[in-house]
Amino acid sequence: GDPFVIARRCDDGSELGRTPRPGDAAKKVSFSTPLVITVNGRTQAISPGSDIVSALDVATGEEIWHVKYDGYSVVPRPVYRHGLVFVCTGFGKPDLLAIRPDGTGDVTETHVAWRVTKGAPNTSSPVVVGNELFMVSDGGVASCVDAHTGEAIWQHRLGGAFSASPVYADGKIYFHNEE
Repeated sequence: GDPFVIARRCDDGSELGRTPRPGDAAKKVSFSTPLVITVNGRTQAISPGSDIVSALDVATGEEIWHVKYDGYSVVPRPVYRHGLVFVCTGFGKPDLLAIRPDGTGDVTETHVAWRVTKGAPNTSSPVVVGNELFMVSDGGVASCVDAHTGEAIWQHRLGGAFSASPVYADGKIYFHNEE
């Protein structure tokens, strides 16, 4: 009912701060693991949630920027490469957003560099290798897009259901279906 991000001391577990998740999403549940990045000397925790992704200053817990979207039950972990944060919007109508993380406040209209609306995952996280971003939808459609522009390079139906994130090794992308 009241989602938040909390900071605790490593040595004794005491609470250092609690930041409420912004937004008025109807379904507030989300499960994404935050990603910590440094932009212009400032360390940010990228925290996707229902209808919004926020960047929090890890020193203070204060919001640096946010982007609004339609989505809930967000599971995929964000990825940071080429000066862009790649965020999946979760269930509902999944999209993948490429966000420039150097803004402040509501940057929904100004810092979303591009968006993929076809083949984005609900559950698995994308992976960036070189200049290419790979992802697989829960329904088994694998996609490769240009990480700088979002332009589709290829898309193939693999068959089966997918929850695990793609893995890169030995010059190949591995997709693991649930079966």
